Amino acid sequence: MKEIKAQASGPIHEGYEHIIPFRQQEFVNAFTEWVVMDNIKHRKAASTRLRRAFKIANMQAVNALPQHNSTIASWIHEMFEYFEPEIQEEIKTAKSKIHVSFDGWGSKHEKLSVVGVVVHFINKQGDMVTRLIGLPELPNHGKAGVGKCSISYIVYKQLYSFY
Repeated sequence: MKEIKAQASGPIHEGYEHIIPFRQQEFVNAFTEWVVMDNIKHRKAASTRLRRAFKIANMQAVNALPQHNSTIASWIHEMFEYFEPEIQEEIKTAKSKIHVSFDGWGSKHEKLSVVGVVVHFINKQGDMVTRLIGLPELPNHGKAGVGKCSISYIVYKQLYSFY
């Protein structure tokens, strides 16, 4: 039977950080993209078990992980604000009509209701693209309230504020 050896969870030697530099912002961006694109629950992405696994892989990575699920929401918001001017410019140079769609969503325990506002168009490179332009919260609405409020007003307001 083969002997299984434990992997070191810390620096191998003092110069470790200089051999393989940890690119924290790049890690945060990739982590945030993973959460969004793979629909990872924010609570799961901030779990202590995930932090433990990353700590074993790289001591520096654990410091870049969110400690609370609200941190992930902040990162997503910051990323949206960063790319918003690019998205606005891309929409201005669209080679097709801009189509708008939206969908209401309510959380499991009716703590949050939002409307996702999305645009679809052909960009200047000729690619069909879909871009999220807003995710406004519906105040004072539970899950059932998503369909009862004036969705058209919310979408109009979001479009107006985006442009």
